[in-house]
Amino acid sequence: MLIGACSGVVNPTNVAPIVNAPVSGQSLSSPPPEAPGQSHLTPTSPGNAALETILQLPNVADTVVQARPAVVSILSNVVTIGMFGPVDDTSSGTGVIITSDGLVLTNNHVVEGSESITITLDDGTQLDADFVGGDRLSDLAVLRLPNGQYPFLPITEEINLRVGEWVIAIGNALALPGGPTVTVGVVSALGRSREAIGGTTLNDLVQTDTVINPGNSGGPLLSLRGELVGINTAVVRGGGTRGVPPVEGIGFAINMATAAQVSSQLIEIGRVRWAYMGLNLDDLTPEIAARANLPIREGAVVLGVGPDGPSARAGLQRGDIILSLDGRKVGTVIDLLRLLRQEFQSGQEIQVGIFRNGSNLQVPLVLGERPPV
Repeated sequence: MLIGACSGVVNPTNVAPIVNAPVSGQSLSSPPPEAPGQSHLTPTSPGNAALETILQLPNVADTVVQARPAVVSILSNVVTIGMFGPVDDTSSGTGVIITSDGLVLTNNHVVEGSESITITLDDGTQLDADFVGGDRLSDLAVLRLPNGQYPFLPITEEINLRVGEWVIAIGNALALPGGPTVTVGVVSALGRSREAIGGTTLNDLVQTDTVINPGNSGGPLLSLRGELVGINTAVVRGGGTRGVPPVEGIGFAINMATAAQVSSQLIEIGRVRWAYMGLNLDDLTPEIAARANLPIREGAVVLGVGPDGPSARAGLQRGDIILSLDGRKVGTVIDLLRLLRQEFQSGQEIQVGIFRNGSNLQVPLVLGERPPV
């Protein structure tokens, strides 16, 4: 099941980027009096500073106070054709202001096909927003607020996010009145894939156990320092009946490398020009390679070649195993997709390293532009 929307509002008088929120700590209470023969750490004890560092707890409230003005609630109006004519429908979501002049990043599924989009700032101000562009493959969209100066959370592409790191989600969970909902969790895994609304597959996602509810779609995932480390997009829950195990605590966010690349193209040209090879691929696992007596243990296996596509013109064949793109290792399909999205552009000529019939080959290929989904 995919996520919904979130609330938040901005005070246009503060235009500084909202980062590096303070983190405060708690120290141990005073120790009990010493018994004869016992000792304890005192404020001047050499190990006391290290002990307090270990026991330091983050003050999430400080981070939320700093970041919340850049979080907005989104209400989009969609007109659909029903049995008896046009039907007005609404969907809600969350967004985050990423520039001082009012560009908002959110999920594409929150605003796709909208007739009108209303943004509610953290102070309760409601504004009409313009649709700049959206991309189904990444489930990201950019909106524009009216002329003005706004608090914002800047996009930083080089985020060194680690599994086990604490993160904070802010969003308009269930569209509850009274402002956005804040939840806290950790990064559970990196590089996940998950099917999104519309049947597309989102890749290279951040997995978190932070509670994400309908209404959080498009909201920020933050580090304890107040840095934007992801855009919340999906949650998995349910099961527990008919032999299906119950699933809880699995949420997903779009990573910042993807957010940076997609948002910059949406702002510049209103769409994303994804590099495209025209292949149907699957992973070569060590187990499959061993059964087939292959001398290699990983790569991307070509299951099909699209007619008249870049790979067909380059001469790639079903059964080829892709090992590299321009010298960059390809161990999985995710590796290949990450390279196409982050390292290469449509129209660029690259060398595709493949394994075919017992030999390693280099095949020149001119990348195309992925057709609209």
